[in-house]
Amino acid sequence: MRPLIIAGFLLPMTLFAAAGPPGDDAKDRPAGNIAFASLAPRGWDLYVTEIATRKTRRLTDHAALDYNASFAPDGKRLAFVSERDGNLELYTIGLGGHGLKRLTNEFALDDHPTWSPDGKRIAFVSTRQPTKTPGQAWNAVFVMDADGSGVRRLSPADVTDYSPAWSPKGDQLAIASGSGKTGGTNLYVMKPDGGERRLVVKDGGWPSFSADGRGLFFHSSRQGKWGIWRVNLDGTGLERVTAADVEAFTPRASADGKSIVAAVKHGSHRQIARIDLDTGKHTFLTDAATDHWNPSISPDGKHVVYHKLSAGHNVPNVELWATPPGTDLKLVRIGGAFPAFAPDGKRLALTGRGFAQLDVMNLDGSGRKRLHAGKFRGLFSTSWSHHGDRIAFAVGGVFGKPEDRVDLLSIAPDGTGVKTLASEGNSGFPAFSPDGKRLVFRSGRDAIAKNLYIMTADGSGLLRLTKGKWTDTMCDWSPTGEWITFASNRDGNFEVWLMRPDGTGLRKLIGGGGRNNHPHFSPDGKWIVFTSQRAGFSAEEISLPRQPQPYGDLFMIRLDGKGLTRLTHNGFEEGTPAWGPAVDFKPSREGEKAGLEY
Repeated sequence: MRPLIIAGFLLPMTLFAAAGPPGDDAKDRPAGNIAFASLAPRGWDLYVTEIATRKTRRLTDHAALDYNASFAPDGKRLAFVSERDGNLELYTIGLGGHGLKRLTNEFALDDHPTWSPDGKRIAFVSTRQPTKTPGQAWNAVFVMDADGSGVRRLSPADVTDYSPAWSPKGDQLAIASGSGKTGGTNLYVMKPDGGERRLVVKDGGWPSFSADGRGLFFHSSRQGKWGIWRVNLDGTGLERVTAADVEAFTPRASADGKSIVAAVKHGSHRQIARIDLDTGKHTFLTDAATDHWNPSISPDGKHVVYHKLSAGHNVPNVELWATPPGTDLKLVRIGGAFPAFAPDGKRLALTGRGFAQLDVMNLDGSGRKRLHAGKFRGLFSTSWSHHGDRIAFAVGGVFGKPEDRVDLLSIAPDGTGVKTLASEGNSGFPAFSPDGKRLVFRSGRDAIAKNLYIMTADGSGLLRLTKGKWTDTMCDWSPTGEWITFASNRDGNFEVWLMRPDGTGLRKLIGGGGRNNHPHFSPDGKWIVFTSQRAGFSAEEISLPRQPQPYGDLFMIRLDGKGLTRLTHNGFEEGTPAWGPAVDFKPSREGEKAGLEY
């Protein structure tokens, strides 16, 4: 067991094993393919702009996200975050685009690298260790040697930290600590070994030391609108740097003390601007009709690096994703939502074009075709019968009141034989029984609440399963036929529950930490995958594109409530998972070149 150094103390890894991998016993290793949807942006690359001339060149060119770059003290290299290996890891690259080197190799999000002034160390944020409190983010500040060795934790145990920045002399680190939500982080400084940690100012994020090391620039929405502020290290002298009518984010100070660079809302997009600290004048360095994110200025003040969407990028039908150790899983990120596996695991049903149509495709992303057309955000929640002959789905508004009209339909996998199964109230989230003879689904047909019902596969024989003034939804039927799992807010927030198909044996499987939704059984019926808020915000919320539910990491858990394991690590919403049998495949060229419409 490898030890971990935290602020000068050796701690065993078991301290953080509360949500670790399920183990190395082959008979206990979960297996199969988990397909899931993601609202993560695609196509971010790094760009470098010369400040004097505004000449811009593309630094990276990769289908995966590259972002959050920072200059080394010599200005010749940059550290940045990339998901090019299916996981968010740290890399370095030369300013000319050469010499790519991977620094980290951990099943976690590694983010926000920042170099020490002597170039020997890099501080960064990582989710590699769980917190004890459900709903609290796993983010903590770590430091490593510039070659990726000697990693040690600086944040205290069970404390959430974001966005580290070195002081000009290298004698201090500034960090944002808290929830990551808007207004939910405070600024602290500490020694590079994690000691002498103290509060500087509340309600701030993304700190950057002033050139003299006596103060911090940071962003805050403390007056109702995001802007750049400055404060002395003793907490005095708080002042707004940008005008009250200017929205600005993620500042970085120049080494000469004359300016900062920041992302500034200009028209409908974030643009990179240089802000003169004497005059307050904004000089915009970018103007493309897209958002530009999280700039960093070179030590000589001549260049700025940032990330943005590269033109012509496509959203792949399927992408293989990193998986936790101790499993035989493949995670498959899809270009769409609400996937359902065919019985043999070789095909997927899914929604496309913003919940507007039902598609089928091969697991490798090839052969995608439309089965049924609907309206935008008007088709969702699929289930493929275990005999393979029918696909059930819902047609109507994704979010609505119990009395709103949402119908259940079924269709053959070749697109023929559309049948209406339910047309009363707000029905959705159908799931076939293992023998294909029945469906469990949620419905608001009593116009009071959304509860669970069972019917035969032809829409007859209705049986009410739950009743209460709460919402029971997102149900799935176990492959063994013994259990139905579902999400319910009967105890306040949404949690994952189990019950027998006859309505007996009701019990809560897991809750806490915010919403726990979209449960789905493993093919052997021993595990449930679900999406959850229990790992909090994995980045400062404002530093990423808006997510409807900016949490949505995937977890899995055994039916006995043990073996809780985090499956994804990032700051984007991921959900609607489906778990299919183990089928070996590689994404096809066709699957990698799908269009943006999905």
